[in-house]
Parts: sequence; structure tokens; C-alpha cells
Amino acid sequence: MTNKKFKLCITMAGAVSAGAYTAGVLDYLLETLHLWEIAKENNRKIGQGNPGYDNSIPMHEVEIDVISGASAGGITGTLAVLNLLDKNYNHYNRENPKGENNRFYKSWVKMADDDKEITLSKMLHRDDIKAGEKPESLLNTKAIESIADEALLIKEQKNYPKYISKNLDLILTISNLRGINFKVDFDGRSHNSSGTTITNHGGFFRYKTVNNSYPDRGIPKENDSLYHVLDLKNQTDISVLRNATLSTSAFPIGLKSRQLNIYTEYLNRYPKYLFGKDRLHAISPILKNEKLYHFNSIDGGLINNEPYGIALKVMHEKNANILKNQDKNYAVIMVDPFPNLNSTEENYTPKSDIISVVKGMFKALRNQVMFNQDGILEALSLSDRTKFLIAPIRKEKIEGKWVRAQNDLASAPLNGFAGFLDESFREHDFKLGRQNCQTFLRYYFAVKDENIQSRLQSDPTNEAKDRFSFSVPPKDPNANKFYPIIPDVRLLNAFKDISDKENYGSDAKIHYPKYPKFDTKRFEKTFKTPVKRRISYVVKGISNSRMLTFGFNRLFKNKAYNYIKNTIEKELEEAQLIRKDLFKNKNSDIEISEFSL
Repeated sequence: MTNKKFKLCITMAGAVSAGAYTAGVLDYLLETLHLWEIAKENNRKIGQGNPGYDNSIPMHEVEIDVISGASAGGITGTLAVLNLLDKNYNHYNRENPKGENNRFYKSWVKMADDDKEITLSKMLHRDDIKAGEKPESLLNTKAIESIADEALLIKEQKNYPKYISKNLDLILTISNLRGINFKVDFDGRSHNSSGTTITNHGGFFRYKTVNNSYPDRGIPKENDSLYHVLDLKNQTDISVLRNATLSTSAFPIGLKSRQLNIYTEYLNRYPKYLFGKDRLHAISPILKNEKLYHFNSIDGGLINNEPYGIALKVMHEKNANILKNQDKNYAVIMVDPFPNLNSTEENYTPKSDIISVVKGMFKALRNQVMFNQDGILEALSLSDRTKFLIAPIRKEKIEGKWVRAQNDLASAPLNGFAGFLDESFREHDFKLGRQNCQTFLRYYFAVKDENIQSRLQSDPTNEAKDRFSFSVPPKDPNANKFYPIIPDVRLLNAFKDISDKENYGSDAKIHYPKYPKFDTKRFEKTFKTPVKRRISYVVKGISNSRMLTFGFNRLFKNKAYNYIKNTIEKELEEAQLIRKDLFKNKNSDIEISEFSL
């Protein structure tokens, strides 16, 4: 049976501070759905055939059914749900340039910055390191926790809009340091017979919110339902979501791990998602006879950084025939600030020394974990134009020609931690996310013209086709024509690339944001003393020895700081983020302007 609504699964990868890019993508995506829904609602009220009816507005239905995320992507997933339930949510645009009432902007761009200190300064505070106790992380996470506390406050809640499924699922991946043991029955007699034990350290939380379809909080009574219904007016449930979100983003060692409790009943239902219903007779979890299961959790991206597989499993469960349906009226969108696009094997020279073996071992373990992630077979089975990737693209106009920039994200250096250095880095990436999403929706996220009726369950008017259809290659009347799954009503004519600047101003055609620059002298002035003090406190906490701490401070503290400073300067210089008066910029003739098809 064909779904009347085109189903969407949005999944977001981890990215540390470059999560600002993902937040920008989601903000523009939800704003576009909102504007389109307003236009459709106006048509519904007026009725087709009346003079005010806009025949250029596509009237098919699109619904976000599943949102999944790991690490920074998990944070953005939670923020998306909170924004959608908040009556006062405002999108970032020309009318809201400061991102007021917008958790995407406030949490990712402003972070915990205030008039006195920026977020990184607060992350160097030492009040989290207690005397006689070992430090929980290299950085102080209280600033991150304050961001979460502010984001979780909703003054006025509303129902999900029409373009969001009433039974929307939020999936957050985690890495369970304790692990869940499963007994594998080899002789087929019973779970009490002989067997062996396997341990799983990957996992996920799956949440729905209380509404007319799900009025009861907690785990549903049905034995095979694996999700938790949250009432975000209830403080206990708010704490549950807070801890899960901080857990999926607990970057190993850098940010502290989280001690979590979940119902044992949830874990009893978990094997179905790992092994399938066919094997449940032979595999069972080994759990203590207790109501709550306690464990330490760290960054979900450690084991499953791109959780499209488990998200697709859930969407398949909710829409049983969605993968079998030849019409393919669904799509998966992956937002990944750091996609692995290396498709060729590097030259391999076998080395057997200890250091090389250790490096190779960790690389092999990481790659194998990602290869075995939940639901990957279902994801690989997707057909053409059902899976899409939004990844950073920045272009520069050099000598009159548009070329791909050497660097896309300002937050990318230092393994994604560069965004903590300066708000301008995060703001750039947020704006780039909005710009990239605009181009994606207008010229990539589409179905072939001949598949409009079968995939979107709609017969659009000629006016709608004339307004939103585009060609590949662009502006070629003889090329293949495509029709957008989510039309951007800020567009007047997609084929000719004409935007509605009269009604939407600068939002009609978003320019590439100006690439930021950083003053390393300011870093030295602001962070030299706090960094040294934080290093000293961490060493003292780990060693628990005054003598060793004294020796480190005398011999290595300055060297440690200089190493950090030099690494930052080197990576920022390579990313062309250093101010020109400090380092020469080879591309000094670059003109930042808008994207040209």
C-alpha cells in the first residue's frame, strides 16, 4: 500500500563544534517546510478555482518521520524536537539576525558566551576538579551543561506542525562503556543451556513525545515496542532527555562521560533490533534482577557516527512496506560536516614495529565498528534518489570564476574543536549550512519529472512545474527535468534561477558567508594563563602527587602550552583562518559573493 505522505528520515553525524553547520542546515530546512505549509494552507482555505488560489504552489505532502543523530548531530536532533514543540520558535533570517528564540543559533553559535567570558574560557575553569579526586575530563563541561539547561526550557508548547509525524522518533546513539552481555545458545535446547557470551557496547535511545497518539509517559506496555515516551512538561522526563543528549555528545576524554540509568525492560526488548526476531530464541540479554540498568556512556559517534542504519530500521518498522514499495515515496537525508569521501585505497606499506601496529590496530577497530553498524544492509538497499547527503561546500570567486574553496568549515581544524576558539567560526558555519541547504533543496533534493505522480502521490499543475522544475545540467532545455520534494517558495523560477527578492530580501538568495579570520595574539593574551592552570590542575588530579606536579610545572608545563599554541596556529594557518596582518594569505584577491549555477 502506498503512503499518502512522502516520508523523510533525517540523520546527522557527529562533528564537535562544526555541529553549527548541521544546525544551520536544519534551521533552513524547517523554515522552508514552514513557509511552504503556510502557502498550502492558504490554498486549502481559498479552494481551487477561486481567484486567490495560487496554482504555482505544489500541494503534495511531506512528513519528517524519524530524526537520528550522533554526538553533535544528536544535540541538533534534540534541539530540532524542542524547536518544533516551542510556540515561540523563530527561524534565523533577515528579520531575526540575532537568532532570538532559536535554539539552533543560541546553542551552537552563541553557546555559553556572555559579556564577561566566552565559552572556551569557561571550559578552562578549574572548579570541576575536586581535591583528592581524579579529573573527569580535560575540559570543564559545566558551560555545556548550562547550554543544555537553557535549551530545554519551553515556555509555551504546541503540537507538531503538519509536516512532522505525530509519532516522530528521535534517536540518539551512545557508546556504553559497561556493555550489555548476551548469551548465545548453541545447542538449541533453552536459554539455561550451555552457550557463550557476546558483548555489545553500541546502543541508542529512542524517544517520542506525549500527544493524542501517545498519551502515556514511559515505555509502552507492548512487549516488542522499543521506545520511551517523554512528557516535556515533566521535569523528570526533561532530565532524561538532557542526560541522553549530553551523553551522545560526551567526546571521549575531552568532555566528561555520563552516568546513566535506563529501565531494564528497555534492554530486554533490545535484542530484536540487534539480531532480528528470527534469532530471539537463541539470544538473550544477561541482566541482573533489577529495575534500572546503570552504565557510563560516552560519545555516540565513537561507535556509530552516521546513524542512518538504525534510523532506517525504525522508519521501516513504522511503515512496513516502505522499502518494498516500488514507488519509493520516502527519502533519507544525511547531514555530515565531515563525510569520508576517500574512495581510493592509499598506498600501503606493511610495517611491523610496535608503534605502527598499535596505530593500525586502532584504525582497524574503528573501521570495523563502522562497517558493522546497525541497519547498514537496509541502508545499502536504498534505490536511486532515495538517499541524499548534505555536506559542506564553499566556493570563492577568483579572477571572475567560481572555484571550490580550499577550506569549507571554519570549525574544522583541531579535529572539529576550532569552533570553540571564536564565535565567528561557528556563525560562519551556521550560515554556510543555511546556504548549502538552500541549494540542496532547490537543485538536488528532487525526483525525476516522470516519477512525480508515483513518488509524491501528486499531479502538480503546469504552473507549479514551470516554477519549481529544474534541469541537470542547469538551464539546459534538452536535459533531464527534476521536481523538488520540498519546494522553496522563496524561488520564483528554478530553471532560470530567479529568486523572490521582493518578498524575501537577502533570504531569497543566500550569499556565501564571509570566511572569518582569527588573531592568534588575542589567543595568547586571553588563554595563556587559563590553559596553563588547567593543565597543572589536570596533572595534579591524575598524579595525586605534589612532587610530580611540581616537577611537571617546572619542566613540562610551558612546553605543553607551547605545543597547544603552535598546533592551533599551524592548523588555523593551513585553514586560512589567520588574520592577514599576521600571516600572508595567498588568496588575497578572493571575492566573497553568492553561488552561481
